[in-house]
Amino acid sequence: MRRLSAAALITIALGSAMVIQYPHWAQTSYFLLTKALSNGTTQIDADHWQTGDKSYIGGHFYSVKAPGMSAFLVPPYVALHAVNFEKASRSFASKDRRPLASSKPKKSGNGPTAPRTKAVSQQIKNDRLLIWALGLFGCVLPALLLLFMVRADAERLVPGTGLPTALALGLGTMLLPFSTQLFGHVMGAFLLYGGFHLLLRERRGPPSLLLLLLAGLTVGFSVVAEYPLAFGGAVLGLYAMLRNEAITAGPIAVIRRALAYGGGVIMGLVPVAVYNQISFGSVSTMSYNGAVAVEGKSGHLKLGLNDSGFFGIGVPRPIAFIDILLSPRGLLSITPVCLLAFLGVLWMRRDGLKAEALAILGVIAIYIVYVSGYWLPFGGESPGPRFLVAILPFLALGLPYAWRRIPAATLVLAAVSGTVMIVATVVGPLVSPHNIVNWWIRIGGDAGIATVFTAVGVPTGVRSTVPVYLIFAVSGLLGLYATRLPGLGSAKDLRIAGCALLAWLLLALVISPAIGEKKIVPGLPAQGMPWQLVLLAGCVSLVVLGLTLVRAKSVSAGSATAEAGP
Repeated sequence: MRRLSAAALITIALGSAMVIQYPHWAQTSYFLLTKALSNGTTQIDADHWQTGDKSYIGGHFYSVKAPGMSAFLVPPYVALHAVNFEKASRSFASKDRRPLASSKPKKSGNGPTAPRTKAVSQQIKNDRLLIWALGLFGCVLPALLLLFMVRADAERLVPGTGLPTALALGLGTMLLPFSTQLFGHVMGAFLLYGGFHLLLRERRGPPSLLLLLLAGLTVGFSVVAEYPLAFGGAVLGLYAMLRNEAITAGPIAVIRRALAYGGGVIMGLVPVAVYNQISFGSVSTMSYNGAVAVEGKSGHLKLGLNDSGFFGIGVPRPIAFIDILLSPRGLLSITPVCLLAFLGVLWMRRDGLKAEALAILGVIAIYIVYVSGYWLPFGGESPGPRFLVAILPFLALGLPYAWRRIPAATLVLAAVSGTVMIVATVVGPLVSPHNIVNWWIRIGGDAGIATVFTAVGVPTGVRSTVPVYLIFAVSGLLGLYATRLPGLGSAKDLRIAGCALLAWLLLALVISPAIGEKKIVPGLPAQGMPWQLVLLAGCVSLVVLGLTLVRAKSVSAGSATAEAGP
């Protein structure tokens, strides 16, 4: 069963690795910084037209992104360059028959954008396979390691729930689509949660300043990968300091713990300071300081994209809070299993793990507040509020308690969430309120969807996407076979599951379309998640529940036969 458990998680990573997403501004921004660093510079002047996620400081263009993931990808990039992988990437691009983007200027919400010439559009297309290959190291690998960490921690909390918890996280949250996109979210979440993982280990054993130092170092590295993870690091700092034994021992013990953790964080932040000094001549100048708001013909017509408030963060707005949770792309609309995970964290607190539950609730709260106050809560065209990816592994630690108390409801909503996220991932997860319907329109595949099977000659469409769906399905089936959920199938449990499924259908089909995304596009007619996808997810959840009940009955019958034998 342990080998099956590992195989189920590895299969998720395999499915993620099969999807070749088309690069947009964020992905190309990370890629251009990796390319620049491999050439001994931090400037992207020569290629800056390939991205809008850039800054202009001191007469030069830079990626606006934190440098951690791009720096990590330099060795893989150099190795791929050494074997002339660019040639394979260009060959792959030559099979993409879609017309290149128009060279005429376009308008966006921030004003006129400069024209992308056909040569620039062609170069972005040429780099698609190369960016995918880098994503295997920068996104798929961290996602897999994160799933193994969460499985281990969940298993310690409630034995028998490690695998279903990791599967729900890997298939049923935004971790899945972002493991196929060259964003820094997954690597950042892996490092931030890695710090928490070390702190949990320290709490389970004797006090250890070394573990606190290592946890702080890991959290510092997470900020190098994704600047906003400093918020989560501050919450974890309180958790690191305030161990009961240290509080009892007095202020000196608390201060020693704070210095150990804080010293690790500072050491972890050294790469950012070095990057800022080399790039901008000052350790305190960040790439966000000169973020391009309007490109114009110069590429930097207007700067200061994130200058309002604190790097774009202002006072939290209730309407933004509602949007990021309940709108068509809201966290609870697309991945309702997150609600049960939150309830599980509350049950964790009642179960005696007060400090851990409060730390997790603190991480959740600080990012909900941050995103609700940010000028772009969803982070653009995203399959959900992408800045909340950081909280997902923390939320997942509530699922063991949900599996224990209401296993059928947790299974149903995990299957719903997994269906939505798998479809979104394969067909192209980056959508706006205007085109979320594409998650259904493109379910059979189209010319813009590519997988590894496309790269080896399989025509675009169903023949290239169905194998990927099947790989994810195999992961889920392995998980079902290897999991035992005591209490599953009782009359009360099934009633709660039915109510949970009906509540989500009501949210997805009625409530979220009525809410729309009023903060993002005021006055836009509301468009909910495609009703066909909603019904598909509901049907899949019932099938999964049925298969699990049959499996549980079979195991019980086998156990009874064994006990009755000679």
